[in-house]
Amino acid sequence: MTTPNDSRDFYPTPDNLAWEMAYSLQSTKYGWKHLPQPILEPSAGDGALARQIHAIADIRHDPKTGELDRYSTSKAKEFDLDCVELSSDFRAKLKKDGFRVVHDDFLTFRPAKKYAAIIMNPPFSAGAAHLLKALEIMKDGGKIRCLLNAETIRNPYTNERKELAQKLNELNAQIKYIPDAFKNARRAARVEVALISVDIPDKEPVSKIRLELNNEMTDHMKADPQLAALVSADPIAAAVERYNAAAEGIRRIYEEYNGIKSLFSAATADDKETEVLNFNKSYNEAIRSLRGLYWQKLFDLPQIRDNLTRAMQDEYHNRVSELVDYDFSPYNILTIREEMSANIVQGIESEIVELFDDWTNLHYNSEYSKNVHYYNGWCTNEAYKVGKKVIFRCQAFSDWSGRFEPSWNAESCLSRIERTLHYLDTNGKKYNGDDLRATLKAAGEAGQSQKVQFHYFTATFYKKGTCHIEFSNDDILKSFNLFASQKKGWLPPSYGKKAYHDMSKAEQKIVDSYEGEASYTDTLARHLIPTKATLLQLNA
Repeated sequence: MTTPNDSRDFYPTPDNLAWEMAYSLQSTKYGWKHLPQPILEPSAGDGALARQIHAIADIRHDPKTGELDRYSTSKAKEFDLDCVELSSDFRAKLKKDGFRVVHDDFLTFRPAKKYAAIIMNPPFSAGAAHLLKALEIMKDGGKIRCLLNAETIRNPYTNERKELAQKLNELNAQIKYIPDAFKNARRAARVEVALISVDIPDKEPVSKIRLELNNEMTDHMKADPQLAALVSADPIAAAVERYNAAAEGIRRIYEEYNGIKSLFSAATADDKETEVLNFNKSYNEAIRSLRGLYWQKLFDLPQIRDNLTRAMQDEYHNRVSELVDYDFSPYNILTIREEMSANIVQGIESEIVELFDDWTNLHYNSEYSKNVHYYNGWCTNEAYKVGKKVIFRCQAFSDWSGRFEPSWNAESCLSRIERTLHYLDTNGKKYNGDDLRATLKAAGEAGQSQKVQFHYFTATFYKKGTCHIEFSNDDILKSFNLFASQKKGWLPPSYGKKAYHDMSKAEQKIVDSYEGEASYTDTLARHLIPTKATLLQLNA
């Protein structure tokens, strides 16, 4: 195509350089490279850079005519690429070839749209002005790839060039000098160019409402030192204050929206408002969603989660849909906590039996059969107890990297065990899983998957998704087995209530099979058989 009269400063980007610029815009996510969107090409000319962007996005153009391949039409419409071009002839060419032209003179362009990237080869005679304009458009974050005459950077003799040099230095721009880059281009030129790459971090969002709320909360805490101390010490009190601030923020946002939404109406009074901002929830619906978020977070707080059995955690998470209609207030939180406390004894009893079942119901499998030690039970020959070593399913290695990375799954498995044993050990004292979490984190960072020491056991993790634990506290293991066996009726009703010599021959036979006279006498003497009365201290 002949260079138009209104574009004498047109030097189309060589294909190899255009490809390098376009390719460098990509980032990697989940192992795949992808282009950011939307992208702007100012001073697009006949579309040399835009075509390379399309090529990387697998949008094809006819190599002879330059027009879109008919199979790429829909993909081109979906891909968000805007062009700006001063020449009317080039604008017509770009439109014919399937590009979206949104403006003519880049220096007068005032986009409301936020671009993720700008790729540009501006007129060399006004390169500094064009790159300064691009930096202004991208001040809130994004990528810029720009070709300039190297002299624009090497020789900053004008105030405009000095300003550009200062900004590029502040933004840690990368500059690559390329001699004779246009030597074999479609419009050849003996000139050295500078390829400038700038990656501007996304600007931290600033909310006027958030700043106002922060100032108000600070004043509120200064006026009430007791509340400030409570919020500082109690994560639940802090969550309530954050919820109140968030709710007030939502109220102010809706107030602002209702105040300006008339600007979204059409010009005539008869036309209805169009949906510009997607406020598809009413104010009350938004508050319900906020409540749901905070109730969900409440049950994830270690102070709450550590003292709930797995079944209770599931139950309360499932109740969030009901709790969205209850305000996230101290009164309602206290009501829920009292309800949890009332149910904890039954929950712990069920947790012990469920954990016992989980460890023993796979005894038919050759690997898991190592968990079980058989004995002659009361009225049954199918009785068994957990041995000192137990194998169970627990994934602690990454599916992606194969490295030992114990995360939520491993924490959930082990905290369930430690919490259950803690209740048996302390007669219901509240459990705190901070030490377990710290131990898991340290083991992960050190890559130590073997013999990790926890409070009641050591744990060894395997890539096949199993964990082997070995109990380091024999008394707790005995209490665990006794409680589960009694609940299943495998021990006589008199077990733990009579001395060995006061038992019947049938009862003594069960004792002998389970642990023997000496061990049983020791069990009685040291009160190792947990009872409901001891667990009732959970409600204290």
